This record gives sequence, C-alpha cells and structure tokens, in this order.
Amino acid sequence: MKKNLLLFGLLSLMVSCMSQTPKNNNAMNTERLTYFSFDHHNTMARFSGENYQVSTEKDGKIRIIIDESFPNEKVFYIDDTTIFDELLAIVKEFNMDKYKSHYQPMMEIFDGDSWSLYYKYNSGRSQSSGGYMDWPDNYHEARRAISAYFQKWRDYPVPTKEINLFQYTCHNSQGCDIEYRMERGENEAMLYMRNAELQLEQTLSVSNDKLGELQELVNIFRMKEETSRTTYDESASIYRFLVEYNSGDTIDFQGYHTTFLGGLENAFVAFFSEWLPKNGDDE
Repeated sequence: MKKNLLLFGLLSLMVSCMSQTPKNNNAMNTERLTYFSFDHHNTMARFSGENYQVSTEKDGKIRIIIDESFPNEKVFYIDDTTIFDELLAIVKEFNMDKYKSHYQPMMEIFDGDSWSLYYKYNSGRSQSSGGYMDWPDNYHEARRAISAYFQKWRDYPVPTKEINLFQYTCHNSQGCDIEYRMERGENEAMLYMRNAELQLEQTLSVSNDKLGELQELVNIFRMKEETSRTTYDESASIYRFLVEYNSGDTIDFQGYHTTFLGGLENAFVAFFSEWLPKNGDDE
C-alpha cells in the first residue's frame, strides 16, 4: 500500500510539473520587445560611432532613431511592430542576452571606445550590458549585424524638418544684453540683432539657407534637452537657446555660464559674428 501511494504521489508530481512547464514557456514566448537601443562611440571623437533606438510611443507608433558618424540624426515613425521581432532575433542569434552587465579592461585606458545595449519587454523585464574598451568575444560580429539590419531603414523617407525660428539670448547684472534671432520668411529670413556692448540694434534680411547652417550646429552639439548649471558667481550670465521647427517641435536650452564660454556658445556667437561690425567699421 505504501509503495502504491508513493508511486501515485510521484506520478501526480510529474503531471503537475508537465502541466505547468508549457504554461511558463508560453508566458515567455508571448513576451515582445517594446524598446531597443544600441550605442557604440569613441569617447574622444564626437562623431565617431553609431546610436540606434527603437521605442513604442503611447499612440502605438514605433519611433526609430538612427544617429551615425556625423550628427545628422534621422528620426521617424512606423506602424510595423515586427521590427522588434527582428531585433530580438539578432539578440538571440549572437547570445547577447547572455552578455554580462559590464565589461572593463584590467588597465586604465583614457581614449577608447564605449558601448551599451539595452532592451525591454512588454512584461517589464529588461536587460542591459555595456563596457569600455572591453566586450564579449562575438561583440564585433553582433555590432556589424545590428548596423547591417538598420541599413534598410537608412533610406526611409522622412518629411523635411526645418527650423522656423532660432533665438539666442544672454544677459547678466554687469550690463551684458544680447539677443540674436533669425526667423524664416517666405523669400528671405529676418535677422534681428541686439548687442548692448556694441551699442548695436539692427534688423537684416538674410538667406533662408542660413537656418540650415544653424541646424547643422544644433545637430553637432546635440541640443535636445533643457539644462541648468548652478553657479554662485553674481556676474554669471544667463543664456538661452530657443529653436522652433516647422513640425511643431521645440528645443528650449538654457542655463548659466561665467566669463568662460563653452564650445557650444562660442560656435553660435561665431556664427552670428558674420553680421557684427568689424574693427574699423562705421557704427
């Protein structure tokens, strides 16, 4: 009797396990990616490398970002969710889901490549991996596969996104008062310039193509998010960059700086210096 009861218990346990295993596998099989990003770049070269992002928006659209080498970022939206299945297939093919969370060389290297991989499922489960001058054995093959996959999206037609308004302002308590504003017109752009130090205030007509040159600077310095830098210097200047696009998108980039101007501000000040009085010019 005890032997029969033992056999019955073992059979019941086996049946229970067999009935649960397919259920768990089905749950895993129904998981789908909702976000994928891969980035590889050189820490000392601003335009060396690539960045790919695929995300699901609230309205169900799929947003794709392709940013490679020279910063001419391409952003567009599609309806085809199979892109996530195809990306997951690459992850599985190269066992990227087995990557460690972080890779780092034994010796410190100051000028090298860094990379990151992150993806997320509709269940909330996510995985990330990355490193600096160290990677899994098959990393370079996986990187080439990801880059090759996005080849079919590089030529995807994207509506032209143009700057309608660009404005740079800067002022402080020491008398600095600057505003440079360029606004797209039907035939030519309107350029308004005010510089208290130069006792300058003027309005000019310039080519709308100049707004395209400003767009290149916006891309180069990746002006995407609002930023603020705290300072205790009373002479610090408050600056602001405002960019409005024909798509309705807006960039509002602002913060503080002291007497030292960063590369971003230097670049835009140099751009507008084309229309400033030169030494010896009549005021």
